[in-house]
Amino acid sequence: MPFSSTLPPARSGRSGEWVLGRVGGAPVVVSASSLLLGLLVAVGWYPSVSRALGALGTSVVVGVVAATVVGVALSVLLHELAHGLTGTLLGCRPVRYELYLWGGRTSFGRAASAWAPWKDALTSLSGPAANLLLWAGGTQVQRLVWEADGQWALPVYATAWALTWVNLALAVFNALPGLPLDGGHALAALLAQLTGNQDLGRRTAAWGGLLVVAAAAWWWVLRPLVVYGLRPGATTLVLVALVGWSVGATSWRVLGLGRGSRAAASLDLRTLARPVAVTGRDTPVPQVRSLLERVDLVIVADGPRLVGGIDTATLAQVGLQAEGSGAEAVADQVCTVLPPACLTTAVTGQQAAEAMQAARSVSRWLVLVESDAISGAVPTGAR
Repeated sequence: MPFSSTLPPARSGRSGEWVLGRVGGAPVVVSASSLLLGLLVAVGWYPSVSRALGALGTSVVVGVVAATVVGVALSVLLHELAHGLTGTLLGCRPVRYELYLWGGRTSFGRAASAWAPWKDALTSLSGPAANLLLWAGGTQVQRLVWEADGQWALPVYATAWALTWVNLALAVFNALPGLPLDGGHALAALLAQLTGNQDLGRRTAAWGGLLVVAAAAWWWVLRPLVVYGLRPGATTLVLVALVGWSVGATSWRVLGLGRGSRAAASLDLRTLARPVAVTGRDTPVPQVRSLLERVDLVIVADGPRLVGGIDTATLAQVGLQAEGSGAEAVADQVCTVLPPACLTTAVTGQQAAEAMQAARSVSRWLVLVESDAISGAVPTGAR
């Protein structure tokens, strides 16, 4: 399970994101790329709905398509909430839910007790299990609606039919044993549990990811073309390309293939780390300014909970960099929230490189955590 902090989530989404609300204190963040997924679902579904229900009017067709798009979004959200619920029950609470183009991601805080790999496997597989339950429920809804009378029955049946099969597809695809899919994370965790070798589990699951890409390309692109002489549709090609890139790129990096991956394998963030200091949220700004003369980043904490960070750029942004200014202000009022992606326990190799890449999009700093203690921070190059 990727480590993420016990920080309070960001008060608002960064550029290209919207915070829909909170579940159990964790924000539900939607990426702008999710709109592309909705568009692809609508474009692919509209012709079929139009052929089947066109006689009922354009408004009915549009309504069914819109309901299907919303249903797909809710299915993805419930998938992620299942991860969060399972993690909570096993002793590790979620701190952030993200929904983006090809599904979502649930980030967790620090486990309340010892965390074993088998718990990772259960947490990973709970998402596909939720989609299976939705599929089973959808089949029952279809039976009930099929026996009903009224003009509403056929549009409702069409929507239920689509969402039923979407959830089955989500369950099966996410359960495939390849990174970064849930099945891949579960496979890596189970191998780590059985062998004690975490790297073996990740590499095996990464090879599984490349096999998933090859299988998808064969089944949806090459097989129709070679075996049946059929040209795949544009929507199919786009879906296979995007999914293949997402799955393949992750597996490629984990396996250390390519020049960039080989360079990442030798990365040690500790050699790049800058000194940090930890202070309380009520620390006066003049005292923070004094700390910044000796360290590059001051981390503001409230007991075991991290509140945010302050560097010289932070003080400049709020106009408190000058000596004598901000005498009445305290650290909690000026610190910048550090999202979960800003902390990492992986300090070497490919995982460290991935952590740096993730942090670069949200913060100027990547904070290193070793043996449950903050050991330093690495500048990400972000403004």
